[in-house]
Amino acid sequence: MLPEPVKVVFVQYAIQGLLALVIMLILRKFFRQYRNDFFDYWSWSWLALFVNMIGSCVALANAFLLPLDHPIRLVVSSITVIASFLQILWLYAGTREISKTKKINRNYLRIITILIVPISILLVMINFDNPDAGAYRIFYRIGVRSMLAGVLFVVCSRMLWNIAKTGIGIRFILFSFIAYGLLQLNYFVVVLANISSISYSGEVPYYMGAIDIFLQALMGLGMIISVLEIEQHNLKKANTELDTFLYRSSHDLRSPLTTISGIVSAIRMSDDDKKIADYLAAIDERVLQADNVIRDIITLRKGQKSDLAISEIDLEKEIKAEFSTLIDPNIVQPKLTVKVAEKSILNTDQARLHTVLTNILGNAIRYHDGKSSAEIKVEIKCAENGLNLNISDNGPGIEAKHLPRIFDMFYRANKSSNGTGLGLYLVKDAIGHMEGSIEVFSQKGKGTTFAIYLPDLKRNH
Repeated sequence: MLPEPVKVVFVQYAIQGLLALVIMLILRKFFRQYRNDFFDYWSWSWLALFVNMIGSCVALANAFLLPLDHPIRLVVSSITVIASFLQILWLYAGTREISKTKKINRNYLRIITILIVPISILLVMINFDNPDAGAYRIFYRIGVRSMLAGVLFVVCSRMLWNIAKTGIGIRFILFSFIAYGLLQLNYFVVVLANISSISYSGEVPYYMGAIDIFLQALMGLGMIISVLEIEQHNLKKANTELDTFLYRSSHDLRSPLTTISGIVSAIRMSDDDKKIADYLAAIDERVLQADNVIRDIITLRKGQKSDLAISEIDLEKEIKAEFSTLIDPNIVQPKLTVKVAEKSILNTDQARLHTVLTNILGNAIRYHDGKSSAEIKVEIKCAENGLNLNISDNGPGIEAKHLPRIFDMFYRANKSSNGTGLGLYLVKDAIGHMEGSIEVFSQKGKGTTFAIYLPDLKRNH
């Protein structure tokens, strides 16, 4: 029979394991539906906690049933320690994703995951056959993990602090992370004091493992609520964009048709061949305007519905090829300069890259300073797991008041522009699907620079 305190701890471990399993299944369902990386990482973290807690139950029972150096005890302890480290690693990765800090490098994550296995086995093997080294075994198997968990939970709390105002779910997670991190650090101090034979008054009674259960339940609840809040926000945003899209697209399509109708009436009343030719040219212009709107709408719909089609692309060659299709041989030829720091090979989605380059290069060609031909400077540099692409022009620049909104649907910084107002929105949407980022730097009268980061999708997937 197990002693009463051990039974209580056993039940607490079992409850934590069951709770972790339920939360993992819920988050996996959300991940399959919404495909956000933080759902994926968090769900794996809860699965690791489930394995850790079930392994802890088995290890607790084995401590009273099997010899100290029994292979089963060593295997179970190794699996449990591995799972405990993977739990905090994947939780950190998910938190980093949702807090919108710099994306975690998947290659580094894989390397750390692989390294965890031999490190965990080494920690289990230290003093495994010494009956007088129980305190040291606890330190290496539990204390080290508690220290790392405490530090990483506090670090995760710091990352969430910047987005704490986004909803009650994130606040629940933030509070539980802080409390759980401090609790884990306290466990580490308890174990450290134990092997150092130092008196420490902060030791938590065995039955207070209920605090862990409460904080984990709050943590899981916060994650589930945050998912619902994020999707509610996305739904509101989608509805707003849909309303704007329907209103503006119908207006932009109806306007040229109305104009064409008026021109046709004027043609019927005129017998002047020159005027009729001018009227027909005006009709061509309005038809082209309507066609541009329709093409942008089709591009937007395709970009939002299609999956990534990753292929290897030479970015320098792609830029020059796109540029050659955009220039008009009937006007002064624009000048393109491409500077490559190290390499320009990237695995990404070619169709979406085409959308980005067509719109940005096209704008740079059309809207230059008017005093000279368009000059476009492109710089390609290596970045962490991808490439940085800077595209600068000698255009009239954009006033500071317009910069925060230039990627909005149908927004035109220049009211005299004959564009659809969808171009830069399409650029932002395409880059988002390619898991990249874009910033714009501009000054009135001094041109514009688009700073784009494109990850190598073959490495990330």
